[in-house]
Amino acid sequence: MKYLTLIVTAVLASIILSGCYSTSIDASWRAEAAQPRNYKKLLVIGMSTNVAARATVEDEMVYFMRLKGINAVSASSILPPDRSIVSAPHDVQQKKLIEDGFDGVLAISLVEKKEATKYVQGTNTYAPTSYYGGYYGSFYSYYPYMYSNVYQPGYYVNSETIVLQTGLFDVQSGDLLWSAQSETTDPGSLDNFANSYARSMVTHLLKRKIIVPNNAKK
Repeated sequence: MKYLTLIVTAVLASIILSGCYSTSIDASWRAEAAQPRNYKKLLVIGMSTNVAARATVEDEMVYFMRLKGINAVSASSILPPDRSIVSAPHDVQQKKLIEDGFDGVLAISLVEKKEATKYVQGTNTYAPTSYYGGYYGSFYSYYPYMYSNVYQPGYYVNSETIVLQTGLFDVQSGDLLWSAQSETTDPGSLDNFANSYARSMVTHLLKRKIIVPNNAKK
């Protein structure tokens, strides 16, 4: 019975750990001349050849931006899969963006994907005993009571960290106005990763007043 309890505990701990994913903003930079800005139309573009991954991240980012009053558009919804415009000359790219009404670009790119194995330390599960209500000072009653102080052995779990770089550019000048590096640990799935990243990044952009929502009071 106690062995079964240890197995169940280990399995539950593994499930809980696999769901504990989060995104943190490790570092950010802002151009000295950059001011809080209300963008009329912001293009969100993932710099990746993985069509499904970039579309998921772009769409999730756009979703949370629109919830906060930012007029954002996913590049996957308007650009062809090969994204030929990205490799076009600068003046061609600029002209196309301006013609389509964009005044800002939020570019997202993968910096690193780190995988590691980490050890989860074992623990003791202690069931308290009482001298008067438990073993009465005798070894023969003490041993069964204290045996309930069970050691749960440690175990190894796989850990994954995804590092992204996000940059905000001005369409007219092409200048980089703001940049940040983020880390998402153990997302478990692409959807979880995109959700965690988008939530954290949009919160950061608004909190630092990098972007001013369209519905904000002027």
